[in-house]
Amino acid sequence: MKSIVLAVPQPKFSHAPKRYSPFKSNVKLFFKRYGIIAFFITLLFAGMIFGSIKAGTASSGSLEKFASFFSDTLNFGKNQTPMKTFVNSFTVSFVFAAVLFVLSMSPLGVIFIPVIMTIRGFEYGITSGYLCITYGLKGLAYYITVILLGAFISSLALVYVSQYCIDFSLSLMFSILGKRTTDGVTLKDKLSEMTLNYAYMIILIVFASLVDTGLYYLAGGLFLF
Repeated sequence: MKSIVLAVPQPKFSHAPKRYSPFKSNVKLFFKRYGIIAFFITLLFAGMIFGSIKAGTASSGSLEKFASFFSDTLNFGKNQTPMKTFVNSFTVSFVFAAVLFVLSMSPLGVIFIPVIMTIRGFEYGITSGYLCITYGLKGLAYYITVILLGAFISSLALVYVSQYCIDFSLSLMFSILGKRTTDGVTLKDKLSEMTLNYAYMIILIVFASLVDTGLYYLAGGLFLF
């Protein structure tokens, strides 16, 4: 008796399993964790570039007034007490911080918080452009020696808190539209988190103002304009 063997046809094409890409996985993880921070840093640099370009086309009088309005450390060799230098430096950064906090309390903050960060970068670009155009390499050296470190710390503080401000503003928008946030965290908890990190930002701004004051009196006198 012969046995019957049934042959099951095999598919002509077989799809190979997708290969795991550590690089792509790490990139996705990076943007998931730090994408919003990278976004604000990009806006800050874009504002700086635009401010530098604008400095090259503005008149010398308006450029000096605008740069001096934002940076107290442009008072070359003028009689200014350390307390006044500190207060002026702190006030400029705190104004931006206060605007971010106010905007975070509105759904419109999703739109305008990035604008504020761009304006902050624009201010840095105007200041550096003014110094380079007016005083050349000496102005650039002054910016790097006296202004840059304090500006970096205060910018870091603003970028740090902006992520919490825009997140809370977005949560308010979802709440008004009757939708739940994707992370499931309540508005109360997000407000507490934002307020806590806002306090950390104020500490960084105070530190940046102290750095501005110290560098202005330690190194500012080395530059005669």
